[in-house]
Amino acid sequence: MQKISNLQLFDIDVVPDSETAIEHLKQTKYQFIISEISIGKVDGWSLSSLIRSDIYQCDKQIPIVLITDTHCERIAEATAKSFGINAVVTTEEIARLNEILADAFSSQIPVNTRLTTLSVISDPALSDQLNNLFSSKFVTVEAESAKQGLAIIRQQNVDLVVIDSDLENDATLALLNTIRQEKPELSVVVIVPKNDTSRAEFYMIHGASDFIYNPINVSRIINVCERAAQRNDFIISNKQFAEKVTLLELSKQKFQNLSDAHTKLLENLSSVVLELDTTGRIKFVNKAWEALTGYSIEDSLNLPLVEFIEFDELGSQRFNHQLNGILMQSVTSTTAELKIKTVKNNSVWVEIRLHQLYMDGFVQGITATLDNIDDRKQAEEKLQHLALHDTLTGLYNRYYFDNELSRLTLLASRGKETHSLLYIDLDHFKVINDTEGHQMGDLVLKEVAQILTLRLRQSDILCRVGGDEFIILLAETKLQNAINIGESICQQIAAAHFQFGNTTYKISASIGVSEIDGVSTPAEYLRQADIALYVAKKKGRNRTHSYETDDVDSTKQLDNMKWVQKLQQAVIDDQLVMHFQPVWDYKNDCVGYFEALVRLQINESITYPNEFIPALERAEDVSFLDHQVINKTIKLIKENPGLHKVAINLSGQAFSDERLLPLIKEKLSFYQVSGERIIFELTESASLTNVSGTRRMIEQLSLIGCQFSIDDFGTGFSTFSYLKELPAHSVKIDGSFVKDMISSDIDRTLVTAIANVAKVLKKHSVAEFVETKEIFNHLDDIGVTYAQGYYISKPLPLSDALKFKFTP
Repeated sequence: MQKISNLQLFDIDVVPDSETAIEHLKQTKYQFIISEISIGKVDGWSLSSLIRSDIYQCDKQIPIVLITDTHCERIAEATAKSFGINAVVTTEEIARLNEILADAFSSQIPVNTRLTTLSVISDPALSDQLNNLFSSKFVTVEAESAKQGLAIIRQQNVDLVVIDSDLENDATLALLNTIRQEKPELSVVVIVPKNDTSRAEFYMIHGASDFIYNPINVSRIINVCERAAQRNDFIISNKQFAEKVTLLELSKQKFQNLSDAHTKLLENLSSVVLELDTTGRIKFVNKAWEALTGYSIEDSLNLPLVEFIEFDELGSQRFNHQLNGILMQSVTSTTAELKIKTVKNNSVWVEIRLHQLYMDGFVQGITATLDNIDDRKQAEEKLQHLALHDTLTGLYNRYYFDNELSRLTLLASRGKETHSLLYIDLDHFKVINDTEGHQMGDLVLKEVAQILTLRLRQSDILCRVGGDEFIILLAETKLQNAINIGESICQQIAAAHFQFGNTTYKISASIGVSEIDGVSTPAEYLRQADIALYVAKKKGRNRTHSYETDDVDSTKQLDNMKWVQKLQQAVIDDQLVMHFQPVWDYKNDCVGYFEALVRLQINESITYPNEFIPALERAEDVSFLDHQVINKTIKLIKENPGLHKVAINLSGQAFSDERLLPLIKEKLSFYQVSGERIIFELTESASLTNVSGTRRMIEQLSLIGCQFSIDDFGTGFSTFSYLKELPAHSVKIDGSFVKDMISSDIDRTLVTAIANVAKVLKKHSVAEFVETKEIFNHLDDIGVTYAQGYYISKPLPLSDALKFKFTP
């Protein structure tokens, strides 16, 4: 044990080895323990495990600090957590002992294990429950909203974020997406209702690290959160390890420390100790050599050490250079990690430390020690492979791709060749997952990976970066050549067949291409390829499209994606604003209901739907807006009884949104709002694209009391027969007929016909674009049920809508 000079306030018991330490621990109740790692038959790690097992006089929670010559911080921290050790420090960090012990004495758990957790939960009871559970394991930070949580993430470091899937304004997905964009390394655990596997799967697909059920399972939540928070330990430790190697190469003091360590190892018979002459031949070796290699000492003496080392030509040159450096006195010591051959024709990883054997003023040879690090190297190689590869396909993963994209960008910026990026997404892959199950879907992904692998050149880099998303980096490849390669890949995938029993599936791929010219950033090249991929899908799939700045399609898609990001930020910042337009009831001479109309309030100005909804529809992300509008409107109905009945518009993507009906039911139940106060509107054109789907949706909405209206009716005038098939409660006459009905006999006839058909079918009729008193009165004369338009009122902010008065 080294002398600890900065602990003058304590009486220190110093013992020479672990055996003596154990005898002392049986008899004396100590307040803290400081130990080196190599301390005899029982090393420092194992001694800590014995202490934590509560078999000695001291408290099993006693602070323990291990001291080592040098270490990789993250690996040491991860190992310390496993053994219940408060800290691992180098001999140069001994001055920190007072600080470490003070922290340990004031904490319930070892300081290295206190991870920082941010909980974003709007329910105070659930938030208190989690904080009580986390208090012994985590430093906890609380946020009541997505906006507050995002601000905390941007301002301070956290190890883990726990998000409630029932956040206010349904903002969970928006917050998760923003975290993935800004801090992809941050682990996120989502809380979902008990047994809601579809919601759990949804958030996992969108980037969550793990999930937990509510009500909380106490034994599971700590394990899940600790595992999620520590997911990047090995990646970080690799970086720290590289920094340590650099420091060792630059610091003469480190070489001296290694020399001191070598002296200690000479006394440790579990290490191999050798003496080499000036030609590198073995002059002495201890018994540990036989245990390590299987070769006898007699057969090994006078043979060159290099004959027992397994390395390639470059490794051999490097090792001989190290030997010569010591013999020529250019360095006094050196270390290396290499493989030693065994008598069984296999090899073992060892760390070799070489020192000058200096006598009578001359270098007389070399002393060497060998330590078996085979288990550690195999674990490192396995972890390194896992850190860089996808576990399903064996391809490189997103982390490796990010590094290689940065490397190619740097090369291109130095005036070298341009490179290209292919972003590949499988078309309709969800069909196989939904019909055959994820296990079969995984088999398809493996086969596709094989197809892509066979297509690669030696210099190409293939990565799997998502569920059914692949990326190929094409080194020294011009844009047109990359496009040709992409088209070839599309043809190969389209020609493949995937057999499941008697069913055969065919899939295709859409590919986006960007050119890496060194002018932009790695993130920008990936975004360009992503934009091109969306364009390829919009143009019919099974094709390749390249990003170019003057390409109209790419520019439109870029605008679409910007609007999606603005919408997500607006949801987090609660900038979604609802206006309400009164709809007049002729029979009862009052406001029959209000139509809810969404706006975005960005930078203190109002943005209207015609500016952002088309972009969201093109980006196929308008369903997200549907959810936000439904949640916001139902909440406002609950808070404002004056909104006695409200119409909510649905997008044309509503039929394909499996989460819409469950969301409506959930929000009506949560806010205790009757379904009879809600009318859902869907355009006639969208309704007729899927008559059976419309019927099912109307029937489901009717079961919970909601009404359904067909908006813009009459634009497809040949569809009167469908009005009989759809169990809608009302039809809204398209305003293009209403606004000119006084001056146009045709428009007047059409409006009258629609109103009469609705009356016969016992449905209400609603006329929009009512802009004059004359139109208002005429609609009343022909029997229209409701009127809506600027003559009655423009859409109003909530406060004005609640005070609205109208006299016809």
